[in-house]
Amino acid sequence: MKSALSFWLISSACLLSFLSVAARLAAQIPGSQPTLKVLYTFKALGGSPTAIVEVSRGNFLGITSTSPGLFSITSTGNYQFFYTFPPETSGLGALGLTPALNGQTYGSAANSGQVTTFSELFSVAGNGSVSTYSYNGTTQGGAGYLIQDPDNHLYGLFGALGAPPALTRFDYQGDPTSVYTFSGTPEVPAMLLGAGGSFYGLSLTNNTANAGIFRLTPAGSFSWLVPSFTTNGVTYLISLIEASNGNFYGTLPEGGTADAGSIYQVTPSGTMTTLYEFSNVQVGIPETLLEASDGMLYGTARGRYAAGFHGYSSIFRLNPTTGQFQTIFNFKDQSLGDCECRVVQGSDGKLYGAAYEGGTYQGGTIWVLDAGLPPPKPWIGSAIPQAGAVGQRVLLWGRNLLGATAVSFNGTTAEHFGVASSQGVWAWVPIGATTGPITVTTPNGTFTTTQSFTVE
Repeated sequence: MKSALSFWLISSACLLSFLSVAARLAAQIPGSQPTLKVLYTFKALGGSPTAIVEVSRGNFLGITSTSPGLFSITSTGNYQFFYTFPPETSGLGALGLTPALNGQTYGSAANSGQVTTFSELFSVAGNGSVSTYSYNGTTQGGAGYLIQDPDNHLYGLFGALGAPPALTRFDYQGDPTSVYTFSGTPEVPAMLLGAGGSFYGLSLTNNTANAGIFRLTPAGSFSWLVPSFTTNGVTYLISLIEASNGNFYGTLPEGGTADAGSIYQVTPSGTMTTLYEFSNVQVGIPETLLEASDGMLYGTARGRYAAGFHGYSSIFRLNPTTGQFQTIFNFKDQSLGDCECRVVQGSDGKLYGAAYEGGTYQGGTIWVLDAGLPPPKPWIGSAIPQAGAVGQRVLLWGRNLLGATAVSFNGTTAEHFGVASSQGVWAWVPIGATTGPITVTTPNGTFTTTQSFTVE
């Protein structure tokens, strides 16, 4: 006959085993399905959004390409169109929106005709006022998508139509300085600033049938990460990103054995592998890609319409470690919009997108997808400079810094600091500060640097 103690031990072990199994089963049960809500529907004229970016917590700026102009929209759908670009009979393209370290948001615009007559950089202040910086379209051409560098300059491609593009450094008044000129006239549809301080981009050649991934330093030193690979042609949007694991990930909209698109990985040493191939072009054609706060890759697939079957766009999730793929939302209801879609993760963790087409009036939509993602936590990659006296202005360079509420130097609160963008916070070394790490706090969490700041 078992003692009461033995019975209790056996029962406890069974209970723990049961709870362990229950916990594993619960972890395997999928959470609530992602929900998508349309924040704004554009009409055919004055619509077709091509960019969206969060400039302060819950506040976004965007660009429309039909009756080209700029708009603002909040996370709750409060929309305002506030600027119209000069009319151009040949059509006008406004490229990207880049929050800068001077607290403004920059972009570029040019007419799309064979002879460039209108070309400019523009900046948007926090109060919505727009400043423009024009170029000679014939001799200088136009600028591409801009990238903020921690050296307090903007970088982008710049050049006249038919001329080799050049990596160019811009000050905040739009004055260009050429850094590196490409050989030939490749198309460079995607470029980013890597964690190590170099720029990486795609170079398309042979009528977009071939591509290479290059590395360019801000000083103009060029090298190849991947010299050449086939693309199956590029007639859609194409993406290249660097993830927090140090690898690069990209989309080939018409890649793969089915020509329906593929997603690949490239290691820092240049080893390239295919992570996932789409098997059906009518629900394939991956274009945009981002890494979200859960470490997964999210993107949009355009889907191609064909006779006898109507394809549809979708939002997908891809595990960069295992390659596991899942479609988390589809746009079968076209009143929600049709990709191409530009997507960003907001400071609230939700995904916000600009659908170029579709919607009730076929002018596109701005939508928000709640996929249950955690709000992104702050991260600081570097403090620039790494040493200084009391009163020294220091750039805290990183990501997810919008809405920062406090900065401290080795525990001493900085009385003066300002949030320039999601990537940068300016802080002044406070009286009483001592050598040690810097801590920044946002509504989403706190981050402390591993490297000490030296107080001189």
